[in-house]
Amino acid sequence: MTDKVGHLYPRSKEKESLAKALVAEFPHLKDRTPGCQGHELYYSNGNGLIEYRLKTVRATAKRMGPTSPLNTAKKPVAKKAKINKVEEVTPEVLEQMEWFKYFPPTRENTTQIKNCLRSTFTYRKNQMKMNCPSITGILEMVPRFRDMYELINLEFELMYPGCGSKMLIKWKPYYHPKFVQMHKSKLNDLDVFRYLLEKLPSISRGGKSKVYDAFHYIVQHKPAGTDVDSFASGKDQIYAQPFILALGDVKKPTEFFIIVDATSIPGGNTIVQAIDRLFKIHYIFNVQFASPLVTFFNFFEGLLYEITTNIKPTVRELYSHLIRDEE
Repeated sequence: MTDKVGHLYPRSKEKESLAKALVAEFPHLKDRTPGCQGHELYYSNGNGLIEYRLKTVRATAKRMGPTSPLNTAKKPVAKKAKINKVEEVTPEVLEQMEWFKYFPPTRENTTQIKNCLRSTFTYRKNQMKMNCPSITGILEMVPRFRDMYELINLEFELMYPGCGSKMLIKWKPYYHPKFVQMHKSKLNDLDVFRYLLEKLPSISRGGKSKVYDAFHYIVQHKPAGTDVDSFASGKDQIYAQPFILALGDVKKPTEFFIIVDATSIPGGNTIVQAIDRLFKIHYIFNVQFASPLVTFFNFFEGLLYEITTNIKPTVRELYSHLIRDEE
């Protein structure tokens, strides 16, 4: 392909054509990830094995210097993104934003709170884009996120219609048994999530200690009765992104909280509910995943919630192993 185009920066269309030609010639190499045409493992939206190979060749060419025959063209300059005009805010929306702050989630107020969340959705998202508030700032804007866990689900559903319940529906009947079968031993949900992180590390490969350290960015354990507020305010500052605090026995914790900044949000009754809520909170509060968890959560983005087709090759490879027995 590089010989044909004459440089190391072929267009996306050219890379995608190569990927499609490859799986057409060798059908057994098709990517069977749900929602894919079959070529995405090799190239799709700037990712894939072809793109990774090109990056390696470019790095080699750079080390060889400007006189290298590989250096025949410069990298194309990206176009500047257009800034959309912000819609005018009505007094009604501002009044609803203020109402959020002062009315507690009583039985009488629940329906109105949910309606306010829906009607202020566009305004709040525009504010987040313009001002980039911290998690604490967003919680000051909508304090009910702290004490009405169902608003987490509703907000995510507003962002990605039809995707909010997909993870909870798929996990127990399909993915959990698949991972147990792959591991060839009995695992509870907490064990499966740890095993998934082991299979999808985002850090340099190493011993179990690195997986153990990375898992602390997902779940941290404390004994039952731990003061959650004190823990949240005194947590280690390296854990800047939201994570789960599990109280009780390390193997079978009984309480779950999502630690965000210096406060907490109820995490549900099971580790599956807590992971579901943790993932959604990252999106709702516009927080990047901790670097050791990027590939781990890409599995959730692409396969469990189906909110992206930008699935990393390592995730696609893992999925192909999971469904091998279905072939």
